[in-house]
Amino acid sequence: MGNNQIIIILFGLLYFGFILYTRRKGDFDEYSVAGRGLGSFAIFASICASYLGPGWTMGLTREGFNNGMFMAYIAPVMGIAMIFVALFLTPKIRKKFTNSYSIGDIVGGERSHNHPVVITMSGIMVLLSLSALVVAMSYAGGELINNVFGFSKFWSIVIITLVVMMYSLFGGIRATIQTDVIQFLHFAILIPILALLIILSDGFSWEQYNQFAVTKTQVAFDASSISAILGLLLVFLTIAGYDPSIVSRYLASKNDKVAKTSTLWSGVFIALWTVLMIFIGTAGAYMYPQLVANDQVLLHIAEIQFHGIFYGIFIIAMIGVVMSSQDTFLNNAGVSFAQDILPRFKPSASNKNKLFYSKAYTIFIGLVAIVVANYVESALQIALIILDYYANVMLVATVFAIIKKNHYWQSAALSMASGFVSKLVWDLIGIEDIPSIFIGISFSFIVYLLTDFYFNLTLKRNNK
Repeated sequence: MGNNQIIIILFGLLYFGFILYTRRKGDFDEYSVAGRGLGSFAIFASICASYLGPGWTMGLTREGFNNGMFMAYIAPVMGIAMIFVALFLTPKIRKKFTNSYSIGDIVGGERSHNHPVVITMSGIMVLLSLSALVVAMSYAGGELINNVFGFSKFWSIVIITLVVMMYSLFGGIRATIQTDVIQFLHFAILIPILALLIILSDGFSWEQYNQFAVTKTQVAFDASSISAILGLLLVFLTIAGYDPSIVSRYLASKNDKVAKTSTLWSGVFIALWTVLMIFIGTAGAYMYPQLVANDQVLLHIAEIQFHGIFYGIFIIAMIGVVMSSQDTFLNNAGVSFAQDILPRFKPSASNKNKLFYSKAYTIFIGLVAIVVANYVESALQIALIILDYYANVMLVATVFAIIKKNHYWQSAALSMASGFVSKLVWDLIGIEDIPSIFIGISFSFIVYLLTDFYFNLTLKRNNK
């Protein structure tokens, strides 16, 4: 067994020791929102660690390797969108939904549309999205384990998924956020060092690199239609700040000020980080054109730059990137199932029942991910597809749930359904020049406004 493998195993043991040490026994409230008492830096680091999974690290590096700095003009929009969410929506979420546990609570709970149909629709969409993202994380984590230990794809996926499942079950959202802080500090230090090492390499020339990057980026722009670019911009613009993993951080924060500040700075960090990852990929293509352009290209670049045990430490950081996202998705999926779906079958379910079924669903979806992840080829591709549909279904209903005072559950239900159906139909038969996400969100928005206007008008007539 090599030094790098020993380092990774020791790191894993220390990780579990930390989880057991920091674990707090508690009820569903502790498991799902950590008693609503976490501070700014923990929330900031956890948001960053959750968002910057393998899709935005390994995936964006692959994009940079293939297409130069093309995605650097698009991906940072996600961080910019997060800043706007922090300024206008995050404080409202934390103030208005003080006793909420999930997206279903926010979109369909007592303080918004207040109907089990909306809660169920939200829960189903959340579960589908999170389950798919868990699969993507299992695939990406398997790639890392395969790279270091040389295990088969299947056993690599089994190992990383079981490890994350175990510590997610042990500690709940508190352990997830606390370990996110460690993982964040780890990769936030090592990735910039990798970029610096590339720049300081003997074969690196800024002048030649700029020529290479400009040419490669221009080729990517020439090969992409305006519709495709606009579609990507809309995806990155509309996925940030209101998805289950981030909302769970708002709800776990001490107060609205903590939630706002941590989200604001995470938006700034994410915008800069996406550019950094794309630069590493582009610089890697310039320096090492012989490398294969797949999701492991970041690991191959790091293996060249980091020598000896330092590469093992880097791999630990990358494993942390995967784990910080996957444990978040597993925890949120379990909580959403217990809070949004379970009460439809067991209306009198206690918090103790919810805790049990939350953990049971975590185990279930983890085992499913092990099987399905063997057929995945790109973590970023899966993330973009799932988040694309999530935005079409959830964006409008979620925003109106936050900002409106009076709600009609029919407006939310019809808006969500129309967003999904219109996007699906447009993907199948639509005009390529118009992005399907624009169609889906537009239909969802129009349907919500029309039905809301109709029910307002009906209410006024009935009151006369």
